[in-house]
Amino acid sequence: MNNYEITKERIRPEFLKYSQEDMIRRFGLDYSEKYLYLDFCGARYRIERSTGVVEKSPEGDGDFRRGAVPGNYEEVLSIYDILCYSRPEAALSGRWCLVNSLPGVGQNNGLGDNAVQRYEQEIDRYPEAFREACGELGGREVPMGDMGYEIPVFPFFPLRLRFYYGDEEFPAQLSVLFDENTLQYMHYETTYYVVNCLMGRVHEKILKKTGGF
Repeated sequence: MNNYEITKERIRPEFLKYSQEDMIRRFGLDYSEKYLYLDFCGARYRIERSTGVVEKSPEGDGDFRRGAVPGNYEEVLSIYDILCYSRPEAALSGRWCLVNSLPGVGQNNGLGDNAVQRYEQEIDRYPEAFREACGELGGREVPMGDMGYEIPVFPFFPLRLRFYYGDEEFPAQLSVLFDENTLQYMHYETTYYVVNCLMGRVHEKILKKTGGF
């Protein structure tokens, strides 16, 4: 078991200390006697109520009859954090900024605003595949950059992707914008996990549409 899996297992009992009834009420979760259900980055997850184990449906579509896939470290930590840490008074502001411009965040926290640079050439080469991928993730087009999409990473919590095409003077540029009140919903470190999960899903969809970068 690697360190990520060890950390995931160590944190799992902490999830069980929080009121699941409050989670259901606050976030409008679907639930059964055995599971809580939550959509994240275009896929359906379930949380076993007695153990806190997080699993994803094999195709992400919510059909668990074919079994379930264990959530990875970033998926699980993102889900735990927003369900457990989110403040009771958390509310979206409707104002958007880069992660290191969030109120209370210093400029040298280590994560930075450039975690998505590795996807820029791919999107520049396959813009239509990017558009389709964002749409399939529930994204709606917004007027920013050359292409802009607002995507509900959780049903109640969106991110925005802003993209500029490259030209002779400047390379392609992708930015992720967060609501100014993001830190009412999750820790700063968790923003990195959420972005990785979202862009991993976008990348998978682009690959399926194009056959590879």
